[in-house]
Amino acid sequence: MSPLKDFLAYWQNPPHSVDADPVQVLYHVYRATEADLDDLKSQGRIYIIPGKDSRGRWIPMFDEGKIDDIALLSGDIEATKMKLKTISNDIAEVCALAGSPTSLILQTEHERLRKSIKLAEATAGAAMRRAINGRGRTTQPPRPDELATRPELVEIYAKADILRAESEPKIAEMFGRLEKIREISEKYRG
Repeated sequence: MSPLKDFLAYWQNPPHSVDADPVQVLYHVYRATEADLDDLKSQGRIYIIPGKDSRGRWIPMFDEGKIDDIALLSGDIEATKMKLKTISNDIAEVCALAGSPTSLILQTEHERLRKSIKLAEATAGAAMRRAINGRGRTTQPPRPDELATRPELVEIYAKADILRAESEPKIAEMFGRLEKIREISEKYRG
């Protein structure tokens, strides 16, 4: 299926958990514009009358006295078609950015990476506090240079640093994609 068809099929009966997804507005705007186009086309049918062609066959024709109305209506139809095409292009772009018809999967992954970095840093900080406090210790607290060389602390801080180094580019890239999705969605709000 095309991204547009996938998007429309997904949002026709979305799960309840996606009510807060900002891309849902695209579905509603697309369907409303599609309905407007259908209404305009049906308005055009009232101007069609039966007539004969050059060979004498009966064919549908536009009423000669309503040419100005027909021209105005055809302009409205073309403008609505262009609006529908713009919305379709935006939907395809959102699907490409999000990797699915919803942006919540991307948002969840973004938050998961951010929280994993915070957790790793909090774990390293807690290990440092435990080393400084040294429960059950009978001697003086360790000096900072001793703490900095403890293998368990070095390992925990190294893991946190590696996780941050690996995750920050992904987080920045995901954030950029989410911002672009929000920009597209905001065009259709209000």
